[in-house]
Amino acid sequence: MAFVKAVVFDFDDTLVHSGWTSYNSHCRAARKLGLPKPALKQFLKYWGKSWHSMIEAIWPGADINEFIRTYRSLRLKSRYPLVYGAVDTIDFLYERRIPMGIVSNKPTEDLVQRISHTALNPHVFAFVFGEQSTIFHKPHARAFDEVKEFFSRKRIRSNEILYVGDLTVDYFAARGAGLQFVGVLSGFHSKRMFLKEGLGDEWVLDSVAELPRFLLHANLLPVNRRRSVL
Repeated sequence: MAFVKAVVFDFDDTLVHSGWTSYNSHCRAARKLGLPKPALKQFLKYWGKSWHSMIEAIWPGADINEFIRTYRSLRLKSRYPLVYGAVDTIDFLYERRIPMGIVSNKPTEDLVQRISHTALNPHVFAFVFGEQSTIFHKPHARAFDEVKEFFSRKRIRSNEILYVGDLTVDYFAARGAGLQFVGVLSGFHSKRMFLKEGLGDEWVLDSVAELPRFLLHANLLPVNRRRSVL
């Protein structure tokens, strides 16, 4: 197994808790627009894919832009707390000079705004790629084309990039792109679902808080990468 020389995170339910809040906000937006409330099972079928495609699939014929405007007006009062240990994990990687990024199917504008509302320091991320930042979207393997191109300029190969996500669509995209992958159980998908799709048991963690211990225990970090403290 190659050393991990870069780590890329999904955002929703990987770094912040947002799934249930998002489901409730979608239901409220639908009610306000006179659209049917989606069953949780139906919502989860499309959760994690691009937002535009999700709205179109759940409410065929609905005005997507109107739905997004309504959702955003309702979301202003919503709060998305960080997953416990997220900041410590990012600090751990930053101290070891491991470049980091974020790749999400969330609209880029919303993603950047939501990061700014957390205790995360956006400057530690080499990039933040949302829906408008990439040509393809998860679960398509080419959702990581821009990521691979970015890191190739730093002489980091695909198999030296680790993607961390909470859904099987994250796993499908990372696997197809030749990235390493760790699944976290802070979202809607269970360990059984990851194992069923072929992810090894040791590559499924309860949350991102366990990532430093996992990387150290598996001896996946390059040596002599720690930042000096002045």
